[in-house]
Amino acid sequence: MTCADGLFGRRKARALLAEIAGVLHLGVANYCWFIDPSKALCLKLAGTPNATKPLAGMCDSARCPQATHHPCHRPVWAESVRTKQVFIESIGRNHKTEKARLQADLDRDVKVLAAIDATTT
Repeated sequence: MTCADGLFGRRKARALLAEIAGVLHLGVANYCWFIDPSKALCLKLAGTPNATKPLAGMCDSARCPQATHHPCHRPVWAESVRTKQVFIESIGRNHKTEKARLQADLDRDVKVLAAIDATTT
């Protein structure tokens, strides 16, 4: 007996999936569970607290409480880490501010990558 045949039944399973489909937004680097717009970092950053959909272009999924990262997102984060490492190495000594900003971004990306890796081991 499967879940759909048992306790939930097919109708309840479909209703649950339909409800989730309305709030789940699939992205290249994360999944956005847009359940509570007041918690959406993208809306706060854009100054649009009354929006009804997330602003994918403003997404900072490493900081947003409604974003989740999964193994399918690993290649995007790994490439971001690699690219930032190369770029940081190429920055001259006179650009300390830019280097520090990129290093903070890199550190955040490394944390997301480590969290993804922790879920697969």
